[in-house]
Amino acid sequence: MSALGWVRMHGCGNDYVFIDAFSQSVPPCPEELAHRLSDRHRSVGGDGLVLMLPPSEPGCHARMRMFNSDGSEGSLCGNALRCMALWLHHSQLAPARMTIEMHGRHITAEVLRLDSQPRINGIVRIALAPPKILAPHLPSPAGFAASVELADVEIPGLLHTPLKADPGNPHLVLFIQKLSAILVECLGPALESHSAFPNRTNVEFAEPLHGNSVRVRVWERGSGETLACGSGAIAVALAGAAAGLFDPTLPVHVQMTGGPLIVSLKADGTVQLEGPAEECCRGLVQL
Repeated sequence: MSALGWVRMHGCGNDYVFIDAFSQSVPPCPEELAHRLSDRHRSVGGDGLVLMLPPSEPGCHARMRMFNSDGSEGSLCGNALRCMALWLHHSQLAPARMTIEMHGRHITAEVLRLDSQPRINGIVRIALAPPKILAPHLPSPAGFAASVELADVEIPGLLHTPLKADPGNPHLVLFIQKLSAILVECLGPALESHSAFPNRTNVEFAEPLHGNSVRVRVWERGSGETLACGSGAIAVALAGAAAGLFDPTLPVHVQMTGGPLIVSLKADGTVQLEGPAEECCRGLVQL
């Protein structure tokens, strides 16, 4: 029996079990390990597992792999990326401005503030390449979102046609009048596995507020409802800009259940996500 060191970190309550693969061997079956360690009743607990790996490409400081609590591998995770960047900088494995590989893309991260008391915490901003164009007949940013037909699902208080966006993974964004009228635990799983999404989708229920602000609850593909989702915040900003609900030239303030995130849509199509990252606890698990 061997011991594996871990650190649990969160971004706005969206928490993951992080494994330092710079100083430890990579677990042979991370999918199974993710399912086991994510159990909040019998193990460490979290929304998934993140492997923090040495880089495989020149010019990068590290590589990240993220697995949801059901063992499926994710292609993008804004909150986990911010947490990993914070850890890398605190561990002196990367400068404040760094590049992290994930799922074939290079993501720039910048630690804007770092504090180590009582546990490591700070503010981190990541920059992502332009999202997938889903409506090529429309100019940016409207082209980054497309309507989707969900006639067989009743969604109370829907303000706009359901929109899908893909900042690096699939999202369905629903703008509604009141979050309190939505049974996320019922609609979330039904929409995640809807026939319109053969590979399943993340789902954001968004209530527009004054100005460029919005309140959001998230149902994550492979993890269920989480307190926050970084890529989900980006998807909401993209969909809101396409729907004319937000001014795309100004930052979008996204209030997740677990805390605030700021999304900025740049003129060249790139997207920035800024928010907190914090260590929860650390320890050893017997394998």
